[in-house]
Amino acid sequence: MRTLYKYFLIGLLVRFIFMPFFYQRDLLSTYQKAAETVYTRNFGLDLLQLLINIIHSVYLFIIKSIFSGINELFPILLEKDSWISWICFNRVYNVFSALTLFKALYLIFDIGCMFLILRLSSDEKPESKLQIFKFWVFNPIVIFVSYIFARHDIIGVFFTLVALLLAKKQRKYWAIIVLSIAIVLRFFPIMILPLFVFYLVHTKKEYIILSLVGVSGLVGVELLGYFGFGRDVIFSLLGAEHFDFILSTKLDLVPGSHSSIFIFVALYMIVILSFFHIQKKSFDMVLNYAAIIYLLYVGICYFHPQYMLWTIPFLIFTFIKRKSLLYYHWIQFALLMVMLIYWGDLVTKFLFAPIDHKYFIYLTGIIPILERVCDSARFVNIFRSIFTGITLWMIYFIYKDNKKLQKEENLDNLSNN
Repeated sequence: MRTLYKYFLIGLLVRFIFMPFFYQRDLLSTYQKAAETVYTRNFGLDLLQLLINIIHSVYLFIIKSIFSGINELFPILLEKDSWISWICFNRVYNVFSALTLFKALYLIFDIGCMFLILRLSSDEKPESKLQIFKFWVFNPIVIFVSYIFARHDIIGVFFTLVALLLAKKQRKYWAIIVLSIAIVLRFFPIMILPLFVFYLVHTKKEYIILSLVGVSGLVGVELLGYFGFGRDVIFSLLGAEHFDFILSTKLDLVPGSHSSIFIFVALYMIVILSFFHIQKKSFDMVLNYAAIIYLLYVGICYFHPQYMLWTIPFLIFTFIKRKSLLYYHWIQFALLMVMLIYWGDLVTKFLFAPIDHKYFIYLTGIIPILERVCDSARFVNIFRSIFTGITLWMIYFIYKDNKKLQKEENLDNLSNN
């Protein structure tokens, strides 16, 4: 317990170091929507992220009631010009305090994730349980996405972990209901909905019931959007850029024709069917297959840096079984830092703007420097290719572990019989 508290406190210290100084423009955009909701009481500003906006709006209302300095930021948050609002926010004297308060919401959910991870690892030996906790607390992707990049994916991850814990305890309906909430918060949990259904069902009838419950959150938001605000949600979601990313990697059957195969969709179906045909499914297999799905997505599809966070809740359990996967994961993170060049100044030098916005605005970016010596796109794509190779190799290792788990389950069944 002493070691656990030491990891926890050091992890908090690391987070507090990064909280005041760095952020990506999307953090300000998220709180601008929240400020407009608080100011106008209109909760339908962004139906695609309705729950996320409600959570941020309620939190912003609370902190503005407690900390008067937040009220001084409202003219900036309500500014429609994104560039002007960004400049003005970086210039305010209390920018560091504001960033700390804005990210404190993510810290709350992050701490919740830490202890959910502990509950999920309750079957492990104390030493292994401690290691799994450490893998989350000091994971570079968790720290980067939540406190440097400052994206809200940690909220969706928290609800996904709650759903996993409920699934582990065989609370099937509650598990699917909470997962449906996670899907509304962030689209990515829908990728593992079939795993939950196949793991939890006991009768053929439950396939239909649990599947319908799993998408009930989306249906609810669609009905609210249509009848409450006169707008559709699901078709807007299908047209959103992160859905386009899923379809970004394709194989044209005939050059120039409309006939194509979406590679991720095809491989995803293979993974899902592979899990479906396992006779005796264990919870460890659910974690492994979820890790494979998210690794497959970031391995072969175009993605934004924050999407990497969705691999972590499942990967950390594999690190105990194969330590080499942990080293490959650190290489993944290092390569991701190079791949940030894809997105230009917004996710590189502008992350440091609160420290001295004038200096970092006029500082020469990485792409112009690279262009002096080589093609910047080719340079980054080399590292992206290495990233994909390592990610696919990690999938292979996890698949081998699945085969081992299946053999162990079969042996247990034979011995019981």
